[in-house]
Amino acid sequence: MLAAGITCLFLILGSCAEKDRIIKKVESVEVDCPVGTVPQLPYQVWVTYQNGDKEWRQIRWTNSERETENQEAEYPVGKKYTVDGFVLGDNTTENGYPVKANIQVVDIEQSIPDKTPVAHTLPLKDVQLIGDNRLTNNRDLDIQAILSWDITKFLYNYRDTYGLSTEGYATSEGWDNPTTKLKGHGTGHYLSALAFAYASAQNADIRVQLLNRIRRMVNELRECQEKTFVWDDSLGRYWEARDLVPEKELSQLSGNWQSFNQYKKDWKHYGYGYLNAIPAQHPILIEMYRPYNNEEWTWAPYYTIHKQLAGLIDIATQVDDKEIADKALLTAKDMGLWVWNRLHYRTYVKTDGTKEERRKKPGNRYEMWDIYIGGEVGGMAESLARLSEKATQPEEKKHLLEAANYFDAPAFFLPLSKNIDDIRNRHANQHIPMITGALRSFRSNGIPFYYLLAKNFWNLIQGRYMYAMGGVGNMEMFREPYTQSLAMNTNATKDSNGDSIPNPDLNETCCCYNLAKLSKELNCYDPDNAHYMDYYERALYNQIVGSLHPAHYSCTYHYAVGMNAAKAFGNENPQVSCCGGTGAENSAKYQEAVYFVSDNTMWVGLYLPTKALWREKNIEIEQECLWPAEKSTIRITHGHAIFSLKLRVPYWANQGFEIRLNGKTVTKNNLPCSYAEISTREWREGDEVEIKMPFSKHIFFHPDKMETAVTKQKGIRTFSPQWLGALMYGPLVMATPDVVNWDEAEFDIIPNLSDIELQGASKEVGYNGNLYTLRMQGKNFQPDYFQTGHSTHYLRLNILPSSFSPRKKSSTHR
Repeated sequence: MLAAGITCLFLILGSCAEKDRIIKKVESVEVDCPVGTVPQLPYQVWVTYQNGDKEWRQIRWTNSERETENQEAEYPVGKKYTVDGFVLGDNTTENGYPVKANIQVVDIEQSIPDKTPVAHTLPLKDVQLIGDNRLTNNRDLDIQAILSWDITKFLYNYRDTYGLSTEGYATSEGWDNPTTKLKGHGTGHYLSALAFAYASAQNADIRVQLLNRIRRMVNELRECQEKTFVWDDSLGRYWEARDLVPEKELSQLSGNWQSFNQYKKDWKHYGYGYLNAIPAQHPILIEMYRPYNNEEWTWAPYYTIHKQLAGLIDIATQVDDKEIADKALLTAKDMGLWVWNRLHYRTYVKTDGTKEERRKKPGNRYEMWDIYIGGEVGGMAESLARLSEKATQPEEKKHLLEAANYFDAPAFFLPLSKNIDDIRNRHANQHIPMITGALRSFRSNGIPFYYLLAKNFWNLIQGRYMYAMGGVGNMEMFREPYTQSLAMNTNATKDSNGDSIPNPDLNETCCCYNLAKLSKELNCYDPDNAHYMDYYERALYNQIVGSLHPAHYSCTYHYAVGMNAAKAFGNENPQVSCCGGTGAENSAKYQEAVYFVSDNTMWVGLYLPTKALWREKNIEIEQECLWPAEKSTIRITHGHAIFSLKLRVPYWANQGFEIRLNGKTVTKNNLPCSYAEISTREWREGDEVEIKMPFSKHIFFHPDKMETAVTKQKGIRTFSPQWLGALMYGPLVMATPDVVNWDEAEFDIIPNLSDIELQGASKEVGYNGNLYTLRMQGKNFQPDYFQTGHSTHYLRLNILPSSFSPRKKSSTHR
């Protein structure tokens, strides 16, 4: 079976450009498929051209229909069959270059790593971004914004919910305002942003200011929580989560605002440890399967709980003031045990029967977590698993891990564990964090089910759902697999005249944040698999960096994709929306996945200008490079230690990749999307490793050809089927302000891309520094992360034979 990798298409000028760059052969795809599962097929294949060039090519398989997958999962041991696939961006057939995968169903167990990760990242506080570049600009802009926000706004709803004085506290805004039932989500993100900013800030005065805010937040949240420590003589114990709203009262529990305001006066009965900006009755409403409705029922109550847990755990992890860290952890632990208490005693799982039968009795988690948005729980499982790792009391550790797995979503997880694509048509960010939670719980429970569904999910995303910049989704939803072009081009809104116009609000920034987190965690289990960090680089360099306006603090919710699209910057603080929350975190932790280490190995996953401390080895490292980097120098600046060094060969570095150790070439021309290793040696102060990785040009294709689009000029239009692709300059998605409609977006192009002029990078520093540009057929392209106005990302491409020259453009619409 071919190794899976980042979906990308390398179309570079080869050494034999005068010859047609036609596919000569494709390495065979042979898959042993464990019985009871759908075969995991590669989403890129290794091809050889007639001129001798070789590269990975993106592929689409024809077995993605749900009915087909269900059938394949039932095949018996010994069954042999084939699946047809097509290499994208090739005109051998109308669907691409034909490929067959040969499948054999076998009675073997799938390969599972040990539950203890092979590697871990260096702590955030031990890696610092350096230089004057877009990354440090965004970081500093983020930290300045974090210090500017009115801290009382993040505390108002809590004090109001627990009967404490709100005099001198300003009311919140956005999704945390007093008229929403998602109150608290922004506060949780603020806690995480404070923690990451504290770990990343380099100025001592700024660190003191951040620490003071962290201390106040932790102290006041703990004060609210302590209001729930209520002894009950009749029970002979504290009032607990299980005691609130007995089952006979559940059906009468109201979700309207009048009841909400009454519940706020009943904090004595929330149960020991409850901490949230909304009353405890609201997560309990989910046990009656109440829908998402801000006025009459709930929004996503466990989602808000997760954000607060995550923020407190991040403080406990990142802050070096023991008193504050310990109090944050205690507060999170008590809330985590509230969750265990409620779900342990009052909920269950029933998977069989009809929906009505499964909902006949309250508290069926199969149904609770399958409710649209109301059942959105964020990363509850991840936070509870992290808490279990930090707990010291055996019983608490056991209960917290049990609580993590109470957030299993069987309707979603069970198909995925068999590699059946149940991603389709689900709410995207409701489900991505569930997968991260499942993988984190594997770290403690070691149950293969959790690792397999996480790995399967990640692979399906790469092959079937991803845009060039790493994001996913149409508005907030996954659509059918392999339909990115259709989703992007038919997503419409209304203008002031009531006419349909293209709507660029597609891939939600929160989704990219969570997919990057999942990739980082999977990489810890398989750090030699460069595909994980190739994806992380794609997401970070394009969507995550580009989601923050470089001149004034504002973030994107949906990240613009498509024709003449403009990023809708806003979300000026984490209370405005979910993506305002993740946006506040993103720019304070760009360096979190640069270095992975084990006992005797360091993996360099990203080439970012950084200084790092590897405490276990007592050595300091400096990586000197521009950003984005075509070359980087890694130096040992202090200490000495014995270890091997593995350097990622990016998927785009397929010409001229070279590594030199102390001036001597030790490796070059390594296979893209792999790691080059400098074997175990004793490293000493002054040792220097130089990495050269010239940027190549290539195209990232959508798997479905473009045939239909909503246009401002003519409404719905149809086109002759064409490949739709984004130009890539090394790791960078390129976009142009010079194309404003689909007629202008049509280009004839030959496979070697010889008519694309790579113009290199500017010499400036700061947020416009080291800016790469290219030019194609009179159009200027800059990186998508750089765009703040209207620009076009995807082009209609007529792929010509290599020996042809691009002809004059002509319209192909019907």
